[in-house]
Amino acid sequence: MHDDPKQGVVDRNCQVHGVSNLFIAGSSVFPTGGFANPTLTIVALAIRLADRVKTII
Repeated sequence: MHDDPKQGVVDRNCQVHGVSNLFIAGSSVFPTGGFANPTLTIVALAIRLADRVKTII
């Protein structure tokens, strides 16, 4: 996850750089690995993404 396409695959809205209407939800968008259970962070990202997609449609 990064605003620069050379640094990450998705932007801050979990949208794949250069591909319209393709979003990725899950821990694969994390910029770094963590040591704790990421479940709540994944849920928060999914809810945020759902709200974003609702505004696009």
